Amino acid sequence: MALWRARRYMEYVKSVSACFVFIGGCWFMYQLREISEMLRSTLATNVLTLEQKQAQYIYLDDPKFKDLFVHSIDNDLQSSISETPKTFSQVITKWWKSLNRSLAYRLVHIANNGLKEERSRAIYTLGSLKHLKDWHYQQLAQMIDAKTAVGLARIADSDLRFFLKPPYSHLRKKLYEIIDELHQLLQDMDKLCDNHHTCLTRFLKKSFQDFHRDELVLDHDLSSVGITTGSVASWDQQLLQNCIQAIYHHSSIEQFSRAIAVAGGLPILMQVQQRFPSNIDLSILLAKIISNLSLHSEYLEDIYMSGWIGVLASWARHEDVRVAAPAARALANLDLDFHGDEKFHKRIYLLHPMHRVSTKAEMDVIFIHGLLGGIFVSWRQRNEDFPANVHNSQMTFETETLDLAIGDQPNEFIKDLARDMQLREWKQIGQDFEIVLDDCPVSMNSRACGPFTCKGDDYCVEQRELDQHVRTECWPKDWLPKDLPHIRVIGINYDTNLSLWSLPCPIESMRSTLDERSNEFTGKLLVAGVGKRPVVWICHSMGGLLVKRMLVEEWKKGDPHELCKETKAIFFYSTPHRGSHIAALKRTTQMLVWPSIEVQELREESPKLLKLHEDFLNMLQEYKIEIVSFSETKPTPVTALKFPLQFVTPKSADPGVGEFYEIPQDHLYICKPAHRQSFLYRKVLSVLKEYSPKS
Repeated sequence: MALWRARRYMEYVKSVSACFVFIGGCWFMYQLREISEMLRSTLATNVLTLEQKQAQYIYLDDPKFKDLFVHSIDNDLQSSISETPKTFSQVITKWWKSLNRSLAYRLVHIANNGLKEERSRAIYTLGSLKHLKDWHYQQLAQMIDAKTAVGLARIADSDLRFFLKPPYSHLRKKLYEIIDELHQLLQDMDKLCDNHHTCLTRFLKKSFQDFHRDELVLDHDLSSVGITTGSVASWDQQLLQNCIQAIYHHSSIEQFSRAIAVAGGLPILMQVQQRFPSNIDLSILLAKIISNLSLHSEYLEDIYMSGWIGVLASWARHEDVRVAAPAARALANLDLDFHGDEKFHKRIYLLHPMHRVSTKAEMDVIFIHGLLGGIFVSWRQRNEDFPANVHNSQMTFETETLDLAIGDQPNEFIKDLARDMQLREWKQIGQDFEIVLDDCPVSMNSRACGPFTCKGDDYCVEQRELDQHVRTECWPKDWLPKDLPHIRVIGINYDTNLSLWSLPCPIESMRSTLDERSNEFTGKLLVAGVGKRPVVWICHSMGGLLVKRMLVEEWKKGDPHELCKETKAIFFYSTPHRGSHIAALKRTTQMLVWPSIEVQELREESPKLLKLHEDFLNMLQEYKIEIVSFSETKPTPVTALKFPLQFVTPKSADPGVGEFYEIPQDHLYICKPAHRQSFLYRKVLSVLKEYSPKS
């Protein structure tokens, strides 16, 4: 009887299970049908015919058709495409790929034709699609328009196959043909500016003197057969690079920057890039030229049609920040959907975020260098000296002990073993310890508050080894976003000279004074959106004087753009508030050296600098701004003889307000932390966290 009941229970269980499986299967099929209907309603199935203006292609995505054009007999053709049995997994895989491909086509249509928010979401989703085949990307690349291409280029991990190759990319012109076209481009640009740019006119006369266009091909044909010619110009790669340098200089002057596109120079510059894709110096110049032209959004279509969007997308991910930064700036200027009216003019670099991000920046951190500096020079990571802390002394002790115990082992083995023993000992200790930061001040005022140590469980301790092996050429770009992801990092880059003997451009030299430069930077930073959120300034040497001048002028005007109101803190790295004695030259020396305007303005106890500092202190009485100052204590070795000079004394570097620290570094290295356990970095980070809304 019990056995009979057990059998009936099993039958009931089987019946109920079968019902559940059947109902579940029906529900699953119903959901698939609903998803399919929803996707179909998003875009018509004839999506491939939406872009009638572009060329249409038929791609055969099946290896069975690989011999389609080599078979001449019907039997052979039919046998080459004979059906093969398919398993259930193969059917599901094929259906999933087809769905993914259809989704990509629909996303492209939305990105091209949807509203602003819809386009943004479609571009993000499209950039995240993977596992498409080459011909899918080729077809999608023909469907996307210029704005969609820029959006995809600004997605950090988007596939570069989304971008079409430049026109005639398979052709490789000879060097003299490219130089000939560059010469013609320079002449056209000179005519467009009515010969008002004397630098360009002088370059053409000097580099292409006695040049006759009709004789060019003949001369090179004769040279190819061993017959020398009387050509004055040396048609080599150096001449080509000089031409690109001249084009960049012309494009850097705002009123002349449009001339490149008007004269049809974009395809010519693309030929240069294709001819020398690995030349880093040419890539830097070309990226700067396109970034200068990107300020004029009316040329977006020309930039896109000449193939530059794909090149800029690749450059924006380049390991060399000198290439990545101007390429990212060009894409940011062209990305109207994301940045709106904000533009990053010449000398203004967006260091973070260099790609599209889903979060909005809550704070602007602006870096500005000093005399003869630069974004990629002043803010490098310092080569770490042999550190004198607990780790190294302990490591030395362990190594010596092992040398006594294992004298015959290789030196590398001993070092590795010592390192393992040290790590094991630190794990036994745990994280209940603190490390004294490097570059700790040797002296400070009463308002100084650190931090001077780093806890063992801090993120910077974990990253110490990585910082030693992976060095950065721009610590504001690589370090700050990791610790504070919700900030926007902007770098200001400008050219300076020590002497007027270098013959500066007459147009650019009009903006070399402190007042003119500060007015220029204020206008460009406002266009970039600075003043809409909290601002922290970080400046080295003369850069601090420029920041003071910008803020004082805004304060005198009543702070119309709220630049003073939004400024929360200023960091001065060896800023000569009272001038530098290095700039105080005797009259005889001045006649020989002929110091530049920048050097003349940095004279010690200059009345102009003292008046600026007085106004700055008065401004601080109205606006509460935190001031942190660092002063060098070591002399800087200059010239080949390593003659020691201290550029800024502690007296001049102390503004008399805020925190003041004397750091055991020279003028060049005081703004270059060795790693993230340096006091020079940790102090900046602590202040930024204090004013960051999301810290």
